[in-house]
Amino acid sequence: MTRHVIRKLITVVGALVLLAAPCAAPAQTITGNGDAVLRMVVIISRHGVRSATRSAATKLQPYASQPWPTWAVRPGYLTPHGALIMRQLGTYYRTLYGTMLGFNPHACPPRGSMYIWADVDERTVATADAIVQGFAPSCGIAVGHMAGDTDPLFDPLPGVGTVNKAESDSSILGAVGGNLNPLIQANAAAFATLERVLGCTPHRPGTIPCKQISQVPTTIANDGDGGLATLHGGLDLAGDVAETLLLQYTDGQKEVGWGRVDRNTLLQLLQLHILAARLEHGNRYAAQAHSSNVMVHILQTLQEGATNAAVAGTRVPVQSRFVFLSAHDTQETEIAGILGLSWLVPGDQANDTPPSSALAFELYSTTSATAQSFVRVYFIEPTFDQMRDGQAGNPLRVPVYVPGCPGFDCPLATFSRVVTSEVKPSFVAPW
Repeated sequence: MTRHVIRKLITVVGALVLLAAPCAAPAQTITGNGDAVLRMVVIISRHGVRSATRSAATKLQPYASQPWPTWAVRPGYLTPHGALIMRQLGTYYRTLYGTMLGFNPHACPPRGSMYIWADVDERTVATADAIVQGFAPSCGIAVGHMAGDTDPLFDPLPGVGTVNKAESDSSILGAVGGNLNPLIQANAAAFATLERVLGCTPHRPGTIPCKQISQVPTTIANDGDGGLATLHGGLDLAGDVAETLLLQYTDGQKEVGWGRVDRNTLLQLLQLHILAARLEHGNRYAAQAHSSNVMVHILQTLQEGATNAAVAGTRVPVQSRFVFLSAHDTQETEIAGILGLSWLVPGDQANDTPPSSALAFELYSTTSATAQSFVRVYFIEPTFDQMRDGQAGNPLRVPVYVPGCPGFDCPLATFSRVVTSEVKPSFVAPW
């Protein structure tokens, strides 16, 4: 694999909204390829709604005036409500793509035409199971995943490539003028809302004495995978609070943030979570180091779908047409960082990656005499209220522009050049 000169990233994209009704023909033509036929879909999805992780619950309690609510499932596990949402999305994906891929709507998909792979966590495996239940119930579709604690496809570090710690640090600090603490002042309104929700100022009788997150300095340390730089302190804590409140909201819990968080408040707080994620995971170095591997294998799978011939480096069977990778929000953010992607789903903040959201890479071929393959990229996300109400079968679906492509329809050869020029080959290994 060769590496080309790095192009300027174009990061702000105007979002055109396509509402994909479950019974509608959803893959609308954007640039005039009316004779296009869908050949393959590769989806990389965040898992469904989970409970708060043990580490988040432990480190956030000192900053809240009341105990954080407990969850009905173990820390970090997919909730029953989250599983319901993912089953609904499995049905949605079957309706959205099944007919165009040639699947009989009244029968199981052809043998080998579906390939489902999950990261090793309970929430990702359970998410993949729920997708299968919604897409092809009682069809015996297996969910593949690695045995053990890590999967190099999603977590290649340490082991695949070596992190340059100085470059990792600079990739974060260079985005904020070398100093992270002005971010709190720049986002003062969101931090003020955060402190109001947490109830730590002023201290009220009958509440737990607690500290203000806005007073905690934000720092970095090289304690991420393989030595990658990670955020610590104020912004990191604020992002975790916003994420925990989002999980409460989308899980349908009666009270969110002790009854002090509604949808609009949540949207304001999510600015802090998205900012933290983009700095820590979406910075160019971290994105390349941590997700070059999965992005290359997505490309190889699309190349396989275009040629109907096995491509070295990917384990996806050549006959597969619907490929679902059950992963995390970090992969969505990192792929955005590698390729310079941006999206805006109506009703959400720009570039959010909530539970059950997904990047879909759709491969088409024209049927004309000069048949060509091209890729369209979409971001798919149920609204917060759809998730909260357990009615997520009609999510929003918006097109995403890939910088370096001539438009939303990106010739596969062009898409291949873009990917291979942006990933780091030293962080790629056979799958």
